[in-house]
Amino acid sequence: MKRIGVVVYTAWMAGLAASGWAEEKTLMPPLLSAFDEEVAICRRMVRAYCAIAQTLGAMPEMDKEQATEGLRLLAEARKRWAELELKYAANPPSEYAKDKMFPARLRDFAHALEDMEKALAAGDARRSFLACGFGCGLFVQMHEQNGLNYAIDKLFHLRADIRTAQAVLKTQGLPGVRARMANLLQKRDAVLLAPPPFPQEDPRAAAYTAAVEELSSAMDRLALAVAAGDARQVEAILVNGLLLVNKPYGIAL
Repeated sequence: MKRIGVVVYTAWMAGLAASGWAEEKTLMPPLLSAFDEEVAICRRMVRAYCAIAQTLGAMPEMDKEQATEGLRLLAEARKRWAELELKYAANPPSEYAKDKMFPARLRDFAHALEDMEKALAAGDARRSFLACGFGCGLFVQMHEQNGLNYAIDKLFHLRADIRTAQAVLKTQGLPGVRARMANLLQKRDAVLLAPPPFPQEDPRAAAYTAAVEELSSAMDRLALAVAAGDARQVEAILVNGLLLVNKPYGIAL
C-alpha cells in the first residue's frame, strides 16, 4: 500500500507540472550595466563603420577596400545585435520593465542596421550614413523615454546642435549663430550635469573629464566670440566643434 501511495503521489505531481499548476521558475531581470555593455560593444562597431561611411560619402568614387571593411563591421554588428535581441527582448533589465515598446525598440535598431548594410552594399554611402544617425537616435529615445540619464545622450544632442550652428553660420551668418547660442550652452550644461559614464577609479574617467572640460571651454570661447561679433573666431571654433564633442562621446561609448 505504501508503494502504491508513492506512485500515486508522483503521478499527481507530474500531472500538476504538465497542466501548468506547478510553480514556474521566474527569470531574474538582467543587470542594466550588463545590458548597456553588450549594447556598447555593438555600438562601437557601428561607430567604426559610421566613420567609414562618412568618409566614403565625401568621395567622388567609392573606395572598395573601405566599403568592404564597413560591410564587415556591419555584418558583425548585426550578428551580435541578433544575439542581444534574443537574450533581452523578453527579459529586459528592470529599468525597462514597464516599457511595452522595449522589444520593438530592439527590433527598430536591427532594421536600422539592415538599412545601413543595404545602402552601403548598393554603393550609396550617404544614405547608409544617414541611417546610422537615425539608429543612434533610437538609443537616445530609449534611454530618455525610460527616465535614464546618460552623458552620451547629452553629447548626442550637443553634437546635433553644433552641426546646426555650422550650417546656420554659412546660411545666416553670425546673427543666426547668436540666436542659437543660448540653446547651445544649455546643451553643454546638460553634458556637465549628467552623471559621469565611469566611476572615478576607472582609467577612462580622467580622460573623459579632460575631454569634457576641453569641450566646455571651447563653448565658453564660442559664446564670447559671438558676443564680440568675431565671425572669424566663431567659424574657427565651430569647425573644430565636432572633433571636440566626438572625443568625449567616443570615450563614453
